[in-house]
Amino acid sequence: MEIVLEYVLLDNFLIDALLLALTLKTLRQPLSRWGIILSSSFGAGFAVVSPLISVTGILAILLKFLVAFIMSFIVCFSFRRILPRFLLFTLYTFAFGGGLIAIFTFMGIQVYDAMYIGYVSSLPLGTILVSALAFGAICFRLIRYLSHRKAWENSIQLGIEILGKMKTIRGFVDTGNTLKNREGKPIVVLPERELRHWFDTHARMALLIGKTNGLGLKNVDTITVNSLGGNYKMLVFDAEIIIDGAKVPACVGIAYGSVKLGDCNAIVGNDLLEAVKC
Repeated sequence: MEIVLEYVLLDNFLIDALLLALTLKTLRQPLSRWGIILSSSFGAGFAVVSPLISVTGILAILLKFLVAFIMSFIVCFSFRRILPRFLLFTLYTFAFGGGLIAIFTFMGIQVYDAMYIGYVSSLPLGTILVSALAFGAICFRLIRYLSHRKAWENSIQLGIEILGKMKTIRGFVDTGNTLKNREGKPIVVLPERELRHWFDTHARMALLIGKTNGLGLKNVDTITVNSLGGNYKMLVFDAEIIIDGAKVPACVGIAYGSVKLGDCNAIVGNDLLEAVKC
């Protein structure tokens, strides 16, 4: 049996890098280029030396789980959220390995290490990479479809009128959004990019730096928002919110930074829906 060492290293490095990137993307954790490179190098190195380690059965499985755990740490150099990272990376590894083994078996190719896809074949490396990329593309599309479907099912249509301008948008119903202004009005969170429907560039810049005088906004205030990323200040002001033809006493809060809502344009809470029922 002839094994090309370079192929084993390159194959496992690229496959590990793909699965690690897919794991981080699924969990919406930051992608670290050097973290992925170092973690994939560690995994590829283990794939090369694993045949020399004389352990079998449950010990071999535990050893590979340990390697996966170490890789899950190296990719971010952090124990924060390492358990879901480790579990998802292990799941993707088994899923991809099982699918690739099935393809190899169908093609009559001998596989000697299921966990790290060691194989004996003259099959070009490009075929392995195409399989890996296809697997990743399918997973990304499935995750995107499911997330968009969930967001759409948990959303409502509402109208927002600011300074006499009405815009109908779709709001994602987030039970965690319990934000209220000082008067107890529920807050509809709008990503800053959505302000283009009501404000020109100069007005948006004024809102960014907190200079709201002269804009004609009512009940302007700043509240403190607590989130997993820390505390930050949110500018809020009154707006006319219309849901199912009913006007709801509410206000708008501006969210700066990256806010991913899929096909939705705002975040609303249950308090706003309860106000409609009343």
